[in-house]
Amino acid sequence: MVVPFAPGGATDLIARLIAENLGGPLGQQVVVENRAGAFGVIGADAVAKAPADGHTLLAASPGPMAVNPYVYKTLPYDPERDLVGVSMVANIPYVMIVPPSLGVRTAQEFIALARRRPGELNFATSGMASRLTVEMFRALAGGLQLEMVQYRGGSPARTDLLAGRIQLVIEQAPSFLDDFRDGRLIPLAVGGTTRFPLLPDVPTLQEAGLAGYEANAWLGYAAPAGTPLGARRAIASEIDKLLRQPAIRDRLLSWGAEPVGGTPEDMDRVLAAERKRWSDVVRMAGIEKE
Repeated sequence: MVVPFAPGGATDLIARLIAENLGGPLGQQVVVENRAGAFGVIGADAVAKAPADGHTLLAASPGPMAVNPYVYKTLPYDPERDLVGVSMVANIPYVMIVPPSLGVRTAQEFIALARRRPGELNFATSGMASRLTVEMFRALAGGLQLEMVQYRGGSPARTDLLAGRIQLVIEQAPSFLDDFRDGRLIPLAVGGTTRFPLLPDVPTLQEAGLAGYEANAWLGYAAPAGTPLGARRAIASEIDKLLRQPAIRDRLLSWGAEPVGGTPEDMDRVLAAERKRWSDVVRMAGIEKE
């Protein structure tokens, strides 16, 4: 099971939870390997080129699966051609996060500060999808001037956010929930269309005045193209059973991740819809392919 980001982020946490419990039902050990770098390209490419025998999975998320084709001129893999769905695992909310030292408590206060200090505030990205969540925010807020700093995963970005070296991330919630509870970081708004049950007092960005903002992350599994449908269905069936176990379901919910499940065909439909959604975001933000 290849995680295309550094250890410690939401994708890594959830992938390891599933891996730890999937080995028994499959009758073999499930090994997690972090292959971080290039906004998920390195890990996704490794899986795309692996044997299509049902023994290699990608911990798939929007960046490697649905965003990269619209922001890179060339990729060593084509997610639509080279990877196929196995199972959706969870939906994960994005949260707009700042350090307390910044002195803002709402999205509108952040926007006002950024306008007073154009180009002085940094935002972190741990993947192209997390970059686009900020790019959409910048565009809908009237073109804020923020400086981008790239990281190999959510965990190192969190470290610099805690230290105040970074002033903003819009990232997946699970890695930051303890920081919110302890007051080490401040959640300004959530990216979905409804409030996040674990942060009921935090408004959505739409409520904060950014009409049209919508961004939710997700985690699923993909396999090399050509992996037999029967093998993919067998793995998806076991994942479904895990997601129905109270201990695993409760753990995911405690992280702010909503269990999903489903068939490989369901996953492929999600991937098609996500590619359409993120291509629209890239076009709206005016991002040219790099």
